[in-house]
Amino acid sequence: MTTRYRRRHRTGITAATAAFVVAVGAVVTSGLALAHPVEPSRHTVNVVPSPPPTYSSSATQAAKAAACSAWDRAARSTALASRSSAEALEQSWTSPESLAALATEKRTGMAAVSYLRTQLTHATPASTAIPLHDWMAANIDMLHALNMRQWDETARELKRGNDLIDVITFECGLR
Repeated sequence: MTTRYRRRHRTGITAATAAFVVAVGAVVTSGLALAHPVEPSRHTVNVVPSPPPTYSSSATQAAKAAACSAWDRAARSTALASRSSAEALEQSWTSPESLAALATEKRTGMAAVSYLRTQLTHATPASTAIPLHDWMAANIDMLHALNMRQWDETARELKRGNDLIDVITFECGLR
């Protein structure tokens, strides 16, 4: 039986020598980067926001008419649901009828706000859109307070919404 021995071949560079060369290269590169920092690029693009869209007077009038008509329907439906709820609650706070009327008032309020939101466009004049958005916010806040059984807050938000009714009816030329 013959035993063969393997001879090791020298590659010329050991792992330690290679690591040392890489480390020296990193030190030299870092030193050059510190000595000659890269200048940030100059601002070459001017971003100018587009001007707000303009609408013709007929477009703004049509948007105002649509928003006012939608608000009139929404306000009437919420008033009817609130009246029914109040009548049921006068009889009993715990009867199935009063609970159903209260749930209907909440659903009607949210549906009215959702519908009104769909009818407001960017062409709606601010003098109309702002009180309508405020009225929607007051209704949402009132319904939230009602759900949380915060009666004082409910009354405040109801009054805030009711105070906007005269502003909106005047703006919309209703009644």
